[in-house]
This record gives sequence, structure tokens and C-alpha cells, in this order.
Amino acid sequence: MSDSLGIPDPGKLGLHQAFRAWTNPDVGGPSFGSLVVLDASALLHLYRVTRAAREQVFATLKNVEDRLWVPHQAATEFHRNRRGVVEGKMAQFRDMRLTLAQASAVAVSNLKKSVQRLVEFRQYNMAGRDWAPQEHGLDEKSIHDRLVGVMDSALAELKALQDEHDIGPGDIGNADPILQRLDLLTRGRIGKPYSQPQLTKIVSEAIEFRFPNEIPPGYKDAGKKSPYGAAGDYVFWRQILDRASEEPRHKLITLVTNDVKSDWWVFDKNGEPIRPRPELGQEMFECTGAQLRLLTLSGLLGTAAAKFPGSVSVETVRSVRRSETMTRIAETVSVLRASASEAVDSELQSLPPFVFEQLVLALLIAMGYQDAESVVDSSTPGYSIRAAHPHSNLASGITLVAIERGSEPIESESIHALKKAMQKHAAESGMVVTTGEFSQTAKKATGASDIQLIDGRRLLKLLHEFLEIGATISTLPEGE
Repeated sequence: MSDSLGIPDPGKLGLHQAFRAWTNPDVGGPSFGSLVVLDASALLHLYRVTRAAREQVFATLKNVEDRLWVPHQAATEFHRNRRGVVEGKMAQFRDMRLTLAQASAVAVSNLKKSVQRLVEFRQYNMAGRDWAPQEHGLDEKSIHDRLVGVMDSALAELKALQDEHDIGPGDIGNADPILQRLDLLTRGRIGKPYSQPQLTKIVSEAIEFRFPNEIPPGYKDAGKKSPYGAAGDYVFWRQILDRASEEPRHKLITLVTNDVKSDWWVFDKNGEPIRPRPELGQEMFECTGAQLRLLTLSGLLGTAAAKFPGSVSVETVRSVRRSETMTRIAETVSVLRASASEAVDSELQSLPPFVFEQLVLALLIAMGYQDAESVVDSSTPGYSIRAAHPHSNLASGITLVAIERGSEPIESESIHALKKAMQKHAAESGMVVTTGEFSQTAKKATGASDIQLIDGRRLLKLLHEFLEIGATISTLPEGE
């Protein structure tokens, strides 16, 4: 079943054998495989994590240093985008600092408006007693004086957090410690560029044949203005195939990438990437005889924790995985915000399920919910997200959120399933988010439970208010 180089001949494999060969990259247990390919998206994420997490990533890469390889396309994209990643991270800190610094002024304004409403309400109801806000410390100056310094501890925590992220824009042009260490790890392990004729041919193949037929990877970038920019993922993929073909001793190619678009990955129902698209595994196997495994940076750390005990902490794996999720959420929101000016589809019904769930997560975070995360609990269905209620006085304060998408009204069964989950997990409150509407029986089923029903129209208003997203839902009936 193999040629002189040991590469299996796909034409001599049965249907089941061929499928297992394409999709079974875990033979031999938790191994990194014979070649570990690093993508720019994973390398760039080093600028988004803390110094402590970064040290464990470098320790992991050091353990497989002799098997590392970076395609030329990945190296190019890394150098092209690292400044933007760092500046984006610093912009997040600036925005948060501004939000905290302005919080007192916003609070003063809101409190002043509330007091003024009381003054007007007293006049409307012909109050017979004298009552002056300043006599009770409720004039604007008194309120302001009472709030001076109230956010100091929050600003101090933000500064401490920023100190943990020690790379700034100035480091990119000078002595970038991440670049220096990566240079040592990957010296002699960077792929060669294509010649101009080769590159022209590959880009043409991507644009003219593969993308119209949605052959992965890269077709999700087909809308980019530059043909070379659109074909970047396919150029990267071809370089990996070429390398694996040149050295058939590699039986497993582990690609570490944080590009989690659906033209690379198969996702579970929770929206988490779990394995490569079968077409990619098939192409890798047929071209090289090797199996393909995809790992995110957190997946690489998790594998390292199993193979090299003590090298990576569970806390680091979790924190990096959460930072990856938050990056994906931010990217989703960014694309939707740009939809009006860039003609990106902002129709919520057209979003993949995992992207829609990320959007709901982003909305909950913007609304003040803490520790919002996707959850899959097969023993208790009925909800998709667990979060801490922002106004709860209870120690638990858990809110369970169910997500329903479709044009048919939500019926009472969904409410009963959420109630059952709330009872099992001692949740204080619940929420059902839908792009449609709720039936009258569903509304009645909430009873005395603290369950919010967010229908499609309210969802659009919340997205606009908290995320500045002007989305649409074409299946909503006309009218209010």
C-alpha cells in the first residue's frame, strides 16, 4: 500500500481505511508529531498574553525545537502584523483607562438627572414641604466630591494588569524580546519564498478555482480586495504541503494556528474548534502520506502539559484559551460593526451558530455580566452560556442563558428546559435570547422565575446600544 518512499497509495485503500488515514491524527497518544508548523496567528498571540504565560509557551516550543518549522508566508505575515497587534492591545488599555477615568463624571451626571427628576416630580405633585438637594448633599458639587477617588483602586488594578503585558509599540522598533527569542528558536527553520511565477500560478488557482468551489483553506478570505491578500492562507497551505512532500519521513504534521475560521476547522456545538476540515486531511494525506492535526496555541499548551508534566500549568492553559476566545469575540464584533461600510453581511440569521453565540457572549460582557463563558452540559440541556449577574447580591449570582435561533416562535418547552437547568445549578436567574419571537405560552411559562426573554427586536436594540452594531433579522415579522 505504499510507494518506495513509504507514502500510502490512496488508490489502494478502502473507504474506511482512507477516512481513518485522513482524520486520525492522534495515533501514538499525546505527541507533537514529527513536524510542528507555526502559523503567524499563533505567534502573534504571544503579544496578547501575559509575560508569565509567554514564558511557558517558549518553554513548550523549546521542548520541540528540533521539529519546528515556519512557512515563509507565516513569517511574512508575522512581521507585517505584529505592530498592529501590539498597538491594538495598548488601545484596549487606553480605552479601559478612559472608561474608568470618566466613570465618576458619568455617575455624577446620571445622579444629577435623577435628583432633578425628583425635584420636578415634587413640583408636579404640589409638595407642601421645602426640600433642597444641596441641603442633603445631592447638588452636583457635593456628589462629585463624594465620588473623588472612588475609582482609584480600579485604575491601580488596570496599571498592574498592563505591567503584566510588558510589550509596547516602542519595543517593536527596538529590542523586541518576543522577536529575539523566536529568532533563536526558528533559526534555520524558515521556509523559502515562492518565485514570482510560482506565486502567480498559486494565487490564480486559489482565486479562479478553489474559492468559487469553496475548497479549503482560504475561501473565507475571498472578499479581500487584494488577490494576494485573499490567497494568503492557500499560499501558506501549499508551502506546508511542499515541505511535507519533500521530507516524507514526517508522518504527522501538527499545525499550530489561531486562525479559527470554518475554512480550516470543524467546530463542536459549543463553537470550539476540534479538528481540521476533512478536505484538508484528505489533501495532506494524498499529497504527502502524512496525517494532519490542528492545534490552537492553548491546544499546544494543553498537549505539552500532558507530554511534559510540570512544564505548563492548568491556569496558563485556561487563561490562554480564554484570551483566544476573547480575541475571536472582538473580531466578530469588529466585522459586524464594519458591515455597513464594507458590505459585510450583518444578517444575524446568516451567521454560523458558533459566531452567533460569540456575539451573544460579547453582548453579555458589554452589559456587565462577569465570567461569561460557553458551556456544554449534556446531562442538563437547556442553556448555552453561564455568567455572573452584574447586579446580584448573592455569592453565586449565576445566570444561565439559552440561545434559540429561527423564524418560528419559541415555545414553552425551551422555558421549562432552562428552568430545569437553573434548578440543578442553583442559578439565580435565566435568559433566553432569540432572533425570533416568544409564544404566549412561553411568556406564561416563565411564571415567577427571574427569566428575561430577549426577542429579536430587543436583541437588535441591545446590540446597537451596547456594541454599536447595526444588525438585521430578515425573518422578523413587520411591526412592533
